[in-house]
Amino acid sequence: MNKKVIRLLILLVLAGAVLTGCATGVRAESTPGVTVTDKYVYLAYMNNLYQLDRMSGARISSFPEKASAGLAMYAAPITDNGFVYFGDLGNDFHKVSEANLNQIVWTFDLAKGWYQAKPAMDGHLVIVPCTDRNIYAIDKETGTEAWVYRGEYAFIAQPVVVEDRVIVSAQDHHVLVLDIASGEELYRVEMKGAVLAPPLYDPESGSVFVGSLGREMVSFDLANGEINWTYSTDDLSTIWATPILLDNQLIFTDKNGKIIALNPATGEDLWQNNAGGTVIAGVTLVGDQGFLVAREDGTMSYYSSESKGGDWTVTVPGNIYSKPIVDGDQIFVPVVKADAYIYTYNITGVPGWSFNPSN
Repeated sequence: MNKKVIRLLILLVLAGAVLTGCATGVRAESTPGVTVTDKYVYLAYMNNLYQLDRMSGARISSFPEKASAGLAMYAAPITDNGFVYFGDLGNDFHKVSEANLNQIVWTFDLAKGWYQAKPAMDGHLVIVPCTDRNIYAIDKETGTEAWVYRGEYAFIAQPVVVEDRVIVSAQDHHVLVLDIASGEELYRVEMKGAVLAPPLYDPESGSVFVGSLGREMVSFDLANGEINWTYSTDDLSTIWATPILLDNQLIFTDKNGKIIALNPATGEDLWQNNAGGTVIAGVTLVGDQGFLVAREDGTMSYYSSESKGGDWTVTVPGNIYSKPIVDGDQIFVPVVKADAYIYTYNITGVPGWSFNPSN
């Protein structure tokens, strides 16, 4: 297991028995958290949450007004009806105005840990994972706690809300399914390793697809938690990211760069390719025509559903550990160890703007 990648991605004291068999210390470093809306790009990195113009990359606003070395932010925010919701490494979760990020509506301060994962929202609730081993449901109007689910390890992946259920990836080798009204655990699905990314839900089949560091891809029925199938081979490496569905194929990558397509109904192997290097960020869907694979070394390639090969490739400066975001005809790529925090491209690979707050 690559300790450097673990430190970058999960921002906590790693329990070796859960992940790799060796512990590391707390490091206040991670990858930028990015959220794209119709008008803005929100980028949480180091000491600020930045609000950028989507088309030009120009900085419009940032939180806080004066950056503090004692405050850091890495979790991507969510937006709703003119408000922005996000957590920081000071154990606080905020609701602020989109028109002025420093106009705080409320702050939830009951947590005892960092916020690293993007929250989810459903109706009047914001569902927020925290590294204090809890998942908080917060009333989005008042900022008060509606319920709390107490787990065993830090929660670091965005929850997935499906009707009256919340699906949560857990480091303790499980996927949890909670009741959204009460936070009660309905059931859990056992995995062979820690689950670091959100699952994928398919509304047509009612199936949930999820990979783990236990070198497996699992499909289960959301209605009852029964396993549909498990895909695992001797040469499959760890799986760090959420799969995609494209042309009735379940597509994902393992850490070694293998690109795998399965029949989503049966788990049967349909085809394989190789990205040619380490892949942590997984695959990103590009409309209904293809997908991106971004390697750790910054090599990003587009694969069409017809060719299943690299139709174009660009070299993004820096290292890529989180999934690029495709919205409309733009690709947004958060990076570390580069001159900018985020680089953009169009869907044919032509470079657009990049953002560095010092420029």
